[in-house]
Order: sequence, then C-alpha cells, then structure tokens
Amino acid sequence: MKDILAIDIGTTKFKMGVFSSDLSKSHITSRDYEINLYDQDRADIEPEKWWLAFKSCCAELKEQLSFVGVIALSVTTPGLVPMDEGGRALGPAILFLDGRSNKQSKDIRARVGEDYFLERTCNLPVSGGSSLASILWIRDNQPELWASTVKFGHCNSYFTKRLTGHWAIDPSTTSITGLYNTAQNDLTWNENILALAGIPHTMLPPLMYSHSVVGEIKRSLAEELGLPTDAVVLCGGNDAVLSCLSGGITTPGVINNIQGTCEITAVCVDHPLSSPNFNVRCHVIPGLWLSFFVLNTGGIALEWFHSVFCKDMTKERFFGEFVPSAIRDFLKDPDVDLLEQELPAYVPFLQGSRYSQDRETAGFSGLTLGTTREELLLSVLRGNEIYHAEHLKELAGMIELGPEVVTSGGGARVDGMMDVKLRWLGKYSYSFLEQSSLRGAAILGRINLNGVTGSLDKVITERLVN
Repeated sequence: MKDILAIDIGTTKFKMGVFSSDLSKSHITSRDYEINLYDQDRADIEPEKWWLAFKSCCAELKEQLSFVGVIALSVTTPGLVPMDEGGRALGPAILFLDGRSNKQSKDIRARVGEDYFLERTCNLPVSGGSSLASILWIRDNQPELWASTVKFGHCNSYFTKRLTGHWAIDPSTTSITGLYNTAQNDLTWNENILALAGIPHTMLPPLMYSHSVVGEIKRSLAEELGLPTDAVVLCGGNDAVLSCLSGGITTPGVINNIQGTCEITAVCVDHPLSSPNFNVRCHVIPGLWLSFFVLNTGGIALEWFHSVFCKDMTKERFFGEFVPSAIRDFLKDPDVDLLEQELPAYVPFLQGSRYSQDRETAGFSGLTLGTTREELLLSVLRGNEIYHAEHLKELAGMIELGPEVVTSGGGARVDGMMDVKLRWLGKYSYSFLEQSSLRGAAILGRINLNGVTGSLDKVITERLVN
C-alpha cells in the first residue's frame, strides 16, 4: 500500500509527515518561520517561506518519500495570495491577524446587506479573516497588483498550483470569505456578491471538496524532490477543521476547544447557522458545518505575557512552573470567590477581534499598587475563557450542546488549564484529545487511498475516520 505525505502549513510553523496507509507509522519534521507584523495591525507572510520550508522538509525526509502515493494539505486560512497565471505569488499572503481592510469590510457590508451575507455565506466580512475585504483592499490601494493578479487563492491554492499546475480551493477555507455559498455548500461562489463587489469570478480558483484530487505532481518537481511521479495531490483544507477531523469531531453538538496560536471554540452542527458574533466553516465532510469562535491571541497572549512580565525566567519555567503555580494557588484558596472579585478585569483583544469592524485593543482595569503578576496572569486566563463562554451561551440558544468539551493544543497541556476552563468556560466534562491538523490531512490521504471518490458522505467518512 502506498504512503501519504501530509503537509501542514501553519501560521508560524510548517509541519510535514510521511504516514503509512493505516496512519500507524509516521516520519515527521517541521520548520519555523516568522510572519510580518507591521504598524496599523497588518499581518502577512511571503509564500516563498512556505515553499522553502516544504523543500527543506522534503530533503530531510527524502528516504521516506519514494512510496508516497498521495499528498494532502492542511493550511492556515485565509492566507490570501495574489498570483499570476503560473501561480507565482505577486505579493505577501494576507493572514487572519491582519487589520488593514476595515473600511472595505464596512463598505461591502453596506452594499450587499448584512442579512444577505448571513443568509447565504453565514459570515460577515471582516478585516483579515475575510478574503473578500482583503481583495477589495488590494484593488483600492494597490491597483498595479490588482491589474497583474490572475487568481486570488488561499494557501492550498498556491500549493496545489505549484505542485500540479492546476488551480483549486475548497469549502473549508472559503467558508468565511464572504464569497462562498456556505449555507448551501454546493461548490459555488455567490454571483450576486461578486457582482456587487466588482470581482470577476474568473479571478477565483475552481471549487472542489478537500478530499478531491487536483492532479498529479509535476514530473520535474517530483524528480527534484524525490517523490514518485504518479503521486496525486488533494485539494486539502483548513487546519483547524482538519484538527477537528483528526479528533473525531463529526457528531452534531460536540464541542472542541483548541488552544494554539489562537484559541478556537468549534461546535459540530448538521445545519448551517449564522450570527454576527461567530464564524461558520464548512466541515471537510459534506453535510456538516462547524461554528467557529476565534480569539486571535490565545497562546500568543501567554507568550506575550511571558515576554513582558516574566522575562526573568525561561519559557520552560514559565509554562512548566509559574503558570501552574499561579493557577493552583488561586483555586485552592478557601476564599477563591473573594479573590476573583479582586482580580483586574482584562479585555482580550491583543490582536484585535474578528467580529468587530472597529479596531479593538486589549487592556487591564482595576489595577492597584498591590496587583501582582500572578493576578495579571489569572486575569488574562479568565478574560480569554469568559470570552469563549459567551459564545457557547449564544449557541446553546440555537442548538443542543453536548455535555463534554474536547480540548486540544499546546495550551491545554499546561497543568491546571482544565481547572481554569471548568471555572470560567463552563460546567462541562473536559477531556484532552491529541488532535493534529497534520494527522487530519493524513486522514484525507487515507480516504483517497481507500478509493472514495466524488461526493464524500457522512457515513463513509465516519467509518474511515473511526
């Protein structure tokens, strides 16, 4: 049986693994890279960093590549890339953290109507998180780049084009663009919105499901990298959605809380929802959706706290000793409720909000000369979790939520974090499940190797995943 090459292009890290067809064996490596954070809340990255990381990982794993039959992608989204006819990136990829296109998001909301967006696309355009607003910003501010661009695509569009020579994009990454018919999830762009936005549909890649084959890898590239020339490339999907797939988040009502670079609370649903207060992504399984509530600075907030307030200690000591100790001492205090009342209030928008058209910022209030850094840390943890708790309260009025929260990500491994969630996220049963967007991509590869083609229904996928 052939092997699977899974590629996970994250916000700040590239991961790649060669998996056996049953996913029981793997060879995994990774590369870090830096994103560009500018004034005025701009955030982007040169796509060439992704490609160089890919080539470097291929060189390291070259001995394991000879039996690869399928290549599957997991990608950060949006990662909007303007490209020429050959797929060359004409500018940096605009990331979800970006805040440059607030004006464009407001203008297109007014032109199209928020009710229409929510009914058809299930999402409102916002700066950074919505490719529609970013495309319009490029047109308004970089007319030469707009004129040179043949296709606007996401990270998987860039990779599939470079790997195969063919364009592609999938519903899990296009769901929150403001351009896709997310409610129908029928592989169609919304022509009315495109017309009102003045964006030719020819500037967008063809849509296909995440498990669909885009084409075979280019022969010259395969020979250069040591891959079989008949290896096929799948369209791939959003990294957070594929992380949910790897954890079996395929049953309506199941709650998933992912603590990575950002913190995401996702709930699996069997019908599309809409609200101005959260996003909705199409699952990689047709017939399912995921409500997505995103705090841009989940894990980043703790890294920021370490760099500002705890620079006297190593990162290992900060996460391994300081954070667990602050949580433990707080929660075991017999007067914990009184102590909480004395904690400073924390607003969690260190890198803005995905759900506001205005520039949101973070802040502490209620500080005194007696405030300690332990109390500031607890305020950050509480503020983050209360923010997500409000989302679950809204969802509970729309669907029936399950009793359990499946947690994953590096932040969830910190000692005491489950207790933090129990106190401030909600009275659920919490369990940690090792999830991985890289493994989710590998599952897509396994689906291909098992011979599932065309439309992928829920029953078949659940059987293959489980």
